[in-house]
Amino acid sequence: MIAYKDNSEKVSGGTKSFSSKVMSVLLFQCIGVPTVTLIFAWLCMYFGLSDTYSYFPEVATKKLYDIDSNIGIQSQFWSIANVSRFSAMYWFDEQTWSYVTFILAILPLIVYAVAIVVISICHIGGHFHFHKKEEPLLSHESLPGVSIVKPLMGVDDLLVENLESHFSLNYPKFELLLCTQTDDDEAIPVVNKLRKKYPQVDCTLFTGGGPGCVNPMVNNMAPGYWNAKYDFIWVSTSRIKASSDIIMDMSCKLQKPDVALVHQMPFYTDLPGFAGTIDKVHFGCIIGRCYPAFNFLGLCCCTGMSYLFKKPVLEECQPQGGLIYFGKYLAEDFFLCTLLHEKGYKLVMSAYPAQQNIPSSSVCFYKDRMVRWLRLRLNMMTFTSGVLEPLGDMIPLGILVSLSVNHFFSISVTYFLLFHFTLCLTSDYILLKRYQNGPLIFSKWKFVFCWFVTELMRTVTYFEAIWRPQTIFWGTKQFRVRLGGVTEVVRDTEKTKS
Repeated sequence: MIAYKDNSEKVSGGTKSFSSKVMSVLLFQCIGVPTVTLIFAWLCMYFGLSDTYSYFPEVATKKLYDIDSNIGIQSQFWSIANVSRFSAMYWFDEQTWSYVTFILAILPLIVYAVAIVVISICHIGGHFHFHKKEEPLLSHESLPGVSIVKPLMGVDDLLVENLESHFSLNYPKFELLLCTQTDDDEAIPVVNKLRKKYPQVDCTLFTGGGPGCVNPMVNNMAPGYWNAKYDFIWVSTSRIKASSDIIMDMSCKLQKPDVALVHQMPFYTDLPGFAGTIDKVHFGCIIGRCYPAFNFLGLCCCTGMSYLFKKPVLEECQPQGGLIYFGKYLAEDFFLCTLLHEKGYKLVMSAYPAQQNIPSSSVCFYKDRMVRWLRLRLNMMTFTSGVLEPLGDMIPLGILVSLSVNHFFSISVTYFLLFHFTLCLTSDYILLKRYQNGPLIFSKWKFVFCWFVTELMRTVTYFEAIWRPQTIFWGTKQFRVRLGGVTEVVRDTEKTKS
């Protein structure tokens, strides 16, 4: 067990707490060192060991090369390979090393096969699932009431559009519970204007938040959760755009007795510009090639930007505050869904992806968001997010598999990479079109360019995330996330200024 000590220093100095340093060292030793070793071994295998020993351990035979007879760059490669070979022989005998090279070559092929299966499930399952209307179990008038809890903070150019999409829902019984942290929030005049425009909508505005919640969003919407009068509660963040089809679909799916929560796959509305395309490609391709498959397989994989759950079931599973109990985590959605899943309830994905509707974006905003999410996952699922997740990225996976294919079948690395990237681009474009359910606002060439940029940026975000894995910046606050997910506030710049 690791003992954590409150030894945080100033953010401006770029220093880290003791626990953050320990986490960085552990991640580097558990992830960085093996990764560098594997990459070096794979490269050496490609540049010489594939010929030094026969492909399969059962017939491993040593072949000597006259290094001095080779000239140029190729001679350097053979020299590296032979140095690696003789270094390996210091630790392993000839037969053992042949098994090591065989395992190193077969592992990427196994990961590749798993990736193909997962992506195929997304294609097949997505064809029958997305944008298919759910048949209601009850008549329209008998549908259960829904309490929509929506945390707000500040104003942007699309806040009116996002809020009005909730006010104008065609659903028999629902209430809007809008929550702000302070009574002078800029969103309050917008809310009051819409309340006058839609007087028939049951809308209540809460201010002040709830005590004891580290998570700003959970703290913000605590009064709305406490005062909800319906058993079905829809948590819809401020930048989510709603529709009547969405609330109808989620409500119908949640009526089944063994279902405790219905969530939406994260996605984006159309946002012009390079950064908007990056966001669309990330959520439609990188997330879109695994998120649906995990849900079709019954695994616990949910995001908290838009989900509908049964309040009585949650409070039965967690009687100490229900949703508010999870305010001690930044990733409250992960722990809430994990609890319901462990209790035997089903988590169902909506047929309609969540529509994040923001006025503008930037590559830096996207990168910072991905770093924040990855740091959370590293503290909750260290091995999965630190080892398996980067191995599943299409560029490093393609390179490793191309070396393995060359090792076993002598297929050109260049030709295989061309095949691999063509297959990935085609598959991801089809998935993106399916989630979009309509025409895309960017060309295919722009998609190809942004796809490569997005994939390459995952390497950047990965190394930035593991450099300070326990430090999270969100809004005006800096948080420290401990192993396991429990979070504490380190600094609040808004309070410092005041």
